[in-house]
Order: sequence, then structure tokens, then C-alpha cells
Amino acid sequence: MTIRKLPQDTVGRIAAGEVIERPAAAVKELLENAIDAGATRIDIVVTEGGTVALEVRDNGGGIALGDLPLAVERHATSKISSLADLDALSTLGFRGEALASLAAVSDLRLRSRWRDDAVGGELVVRFGAVGQVREVAWSQGTSVLARDLFANLPARRKFLRQPATESGYISRVVGAYALAYPGIAFSLEVDGKPVLATDGRGDPIAAATGVWGVAVAEHMVTLDYAEAEHPGYRVHGIISLPTLDRATRQQQHVFAQGRLVSSRQISTAFEQSYHTLTMVGRHPLGCIQIVVPPDRIDVNVHPTKTEVRFADERLVFALVQRAVRTALGAHTPSQPIPTIFSTPLGDQQVQRRLSLSHPEDWPVRPQPAAVAPTQASPDTFGVAGVATVGGRILPALRVLGQVAGCFIVAEGPDGMYLIDQHAAHERIMFERIYSARSADAAETPARQVLLSPVTVELHPAAWGVFLDCKDELASLGFDAEEFGSGSVVIRAVPADLRVRDPAKTLQVMLDEILAGGRGDSRAESLAISAACHSSIRAGQLLSLLEMRELVTQLERCSSPQACGHGRPTMLRMTVEDLERQFSRR
Repeated sequence: MTIRKLPQDTVGRIAAGEVIERPAAAVKELLENAIDAGATRIDIVVTEGGTVALEVRDNGGGIALGDLPLAVERHATSKISSLADLDALSTLGFRGEALASLAAVSDLRLRSRWRDDAVGGELVVRFGAVGQVREVAWSQGTSVLARDLFANLPARRKFLRQPATESGYISRVVGAYALAYPGIAFSLEVDGKPVLATDGRGDPIAAATGVWGVAVAEHMVTLDYAEAEHPGYRVHGIISLPTLDRATRQQQHVFAQGRLVSSRQISTAFEQSYHTLTMVGRHPLGCIQIVVPPDRIDVNVHPTKTEVRFADERLVFALVQRAVRTALGAHTPSQPIPTIFSTPLGDQQVQRRLSLSHPEDWPVRPQPAAVAPTQASPDTFGVAGVATVGGRILPALRVLGQVAGCFIVAEGPDGMYLIDQHAAHERIMFERIYSARSADAAETPARQVLLSPVTVELHPAAWGVFLDCKDELASLGFDAEEFGSGSVVIRAVPADLRVRDPAKTLQVMLDEILAGGRGDSRAESLAISAACHSSIRAGQLLSLLEMRELVTQLERCSSPQACGHGRPTMLRMTVEDLERQFSRR
């Protein structure tokens, strides 16, 4: 096989694929260029997820007219001049690949005016073909407009997500940098609508308000931590109090030397700082910034610069934990309010605190159901009987009791069953919600109309997912629509849901979609999440009648063995297994 040297345009496209993985990666690179240029204002405009057009404008130092052709050449940079500069790097960019990579996979227009120039310049690069520089009237700063991103790489474009989802990824990146740089005014516009804006006053809490909304910012605190014995090391940023958490880590951001990175080590240190303060499976919010001496970090690990290596990993881990715990200690009461999770089982306080009845629902206005119930039956758990599909899978079970407020003990013809009450109820709720949607997608499932509509503020990434999933939410029975930029108003929910907090339920559902979802489709993933959030919880004591009703409904499910997330709903021990355990066999 003959060895050939690849053409320059092919090399450019391959290299561009490493740096510009998706539109959000292009925005990240352009944001870092703007920050390095000393910008105090950065505006981002996105159309159709960034594939049709994305533009980043700043008021930074700009590019000199004569340097515009160099700006789009690979490995041409103003940040470093020799290998030794990497050991004392003070800028976010240094490879000289961002603009060149973007120019190789888009129709690029670069406009800029250097602060000392009287006139600006414009350069157009169409998928690697560099045009001529021409003079234009332009204010100080730079504008990079990329159109038809990946039009010359159909394989890459094919694997992008829906435009609203890609816009959500861009929103998350912009939001992260807005939190990390509160002294810069950021604005993001998606498809003609403002999504987020910060004022650039330098107040981290004000930045959090612009990115995540007032309801979240009220639960955020700043941290700024350093130790005299470790000069050059600093941990600062903004974190949530234990009073606020999320089902996913989508609102956690880690920065190293001012650059957004992916670090499992820092994320673990951050989350472990909340040990015993948050529930298992819930995650704090925050933007953590790590600063270390330049010679104690390697930022040249990957072309995207999202991976770094610390020379003192244990020290950095410990500093993050001490920083977070110090900040939380200054705002958290020393004596936490007791909860059922911190009280040993069997304590009389547990019995007084737990209620045998189902939590009260929010007030609803009666509305005729789209489909009349086929059978009148007890509705202890807010679920009508699920139609049997494919015949009975579970045998008829006789309920014996409850263990630890979590598990139902039942007897069947072949032995003993231990049933996880939350997982079982989640399976029941999922099949009910999803089958109502699947029965006739053209009709709206039965809904409960809220007496008072609920407004919820979404973080930018979740806002993009909401715009992308509005039809699926409607098909499940949610009546939710845009209410200004980044806000949603919920007017109705599926008739079978019994959740006390519709706003939190919607947030969890959208976060799960962002995390990849659990189902084969977005509608299925949304139904799984809604079912989980509206099911009875572990630790809730049930009466014998309630347990019997739950088991009866589980018996009618088409797949009673596991909940929507794949966790088993039950364990079975045959009579033979029991006899072996007691040495009777």
C-alpha cells in the first residue's frame, strides 16, 4: 500500500474535527478568544442550534488589519512564542487552532478592528478557502460569524442532536463562562429570543441570577479560599447551599486556570463536601474555579483543552473540599433539622412524623376526562388499573406486611416476595402515563388543570430541551408553554400524576433528558422521569389496604419486574430457598 501525504484541506478538516466537535465547542473556543482579548462585553447569537449560523461579538482589543489572514492559519497565535511559554501560560488559548478549525468547516466571516487602527477589516473564509481582506467600518473588537457549520462534513452533521438540544449545549457553555467571569457582560440570543444576560458588574450572585434565575440565586453563596502554606493555590467561585440540589450534574461547572474543563477529581471533591447534607442521588450546583501555579498544571493534554493534569492532585482535591466546607459552614446552621433519614428505624419519632395517608395534592379545577374510566376501583395511589398486556406475569400475591417503611412482604404460590414499594409504584405510574400517550397520540390524555398556574425558571440548557420536547410533554398530558425568556408556565399535568411540586417535576424531567434519558425515545424518557418523581417514597409507612392495592396494580403491569430506570421491583425466594437457609434441606 502506497503512503501518500494528505492534501492540506483534508488535513484541515481532520484537525478541525478534534477541536470543533459540535457548535457548543466552537462557541467555547470563541469565548476564550474574546476573554483573552480583554473583552468586557460578549454577545452570542445562535440560529438553529448553531448549524445555520452562530456569531460571537466582543469589544476586546481586536485584530490588526494586517494580521487577519494569519488569524485563520493553523498554529498562528499571539499567546505564546516558544515552548517555554507553556510553563507560564496566562491565557486561555495558545494552540492557534480555533479560528483555523472553524474556518475549515464553515462559511466564516471575520470582522475586527484593532484598538489603534482607524478602520476595521473583514476576511471571508469559505470552508478553508481564504478570501481577500477588505477594509470596513467597525467598532473596536471582533465579530466571528460562522454559517452552515459542518456542511462539508455530512457525517459529523448527521450525528448532531436536534437544534434545540444543540442550543441547550451552547447555553450551558455560555452560562458557565458567565458564572466564571462575572466582570464580563454576557448575552445569548437563540433563534431571535434572549436566553440569558449578565450585567458584568463583577458580582457572582448577580451573574447567577442572570444565568439561573432569582429562585436559584437565592440559594447560592460565594467562596474564595487560599492557604498561606500553599502559595499560588486558590479555590473560588459560587456554590449552592444544601437547600438546593438537582437530579443531575448539569449545573456543575469546573474551571482550571480560567478554562472550562472536565475533571472527575474536582467534581468528586465538590460533591463529597456535601456528604450528609444532601440526599443520595441529588447533586449540588456550582461553578468551582481552581488556580494553581502555572508550572503545576498541564493544560496541553487534548486539542479541546477540556482535560488537564495537576501535579499535586491530592492537594487540589483537599483544597476544594476545605473551600466548599468552609463556605457552607459559614451559612449552614450547626444543628440540622432532624429528618426521617437521620432517625433510626423503630424510633417513636419516626412513627409520629410519618403519615399513613398519601401527601395532599395541589388544588385542581375539575375537568372532564378525555376517556371515561373503564372500571371503578380503589385509587389509593392516584393510579387507575393498568390494562393487562400479554397475560398475567405475576401470580396473585397475599400481602403480609411492610419492612423498614420501604419493602412490602408478600406470599405467593411459589414462595416469598419482597417488593420495593417505590420501584413498584414507579412501574405502575410509568405504564399508566405512557400507555395513555401511546393509545392515541392524536388525542390529549386526561389532564388536571391547576387552579393557579405554576411558573418555573429553567437554566439555559434545560430551556433548550424544553423547546425541543414541547410536543412530547403535551402528548403525556402536560400543558406547559413559554413564559418569557427561560421561563415556563405549567397550567395542567397528567391526570394520573400526584406530585406536590409540578415545577420541580418538570425540572427533573428536563435534566434527565440532558443527561441522556433512560428510554428509547424522549417521550418514554420523560414518562419514566415523571413516574419516578410522582411515586410514593421509601420511608413512607403504608396501611395493609394500601399495600394490597399497590400489589394488585403491579400484578396488572405488562413488565412488573423492573421500574422504568431498570431497578428491580421485587426479589423472590422460593420455599426451597427458605428451607435451605434454615438447613431444612
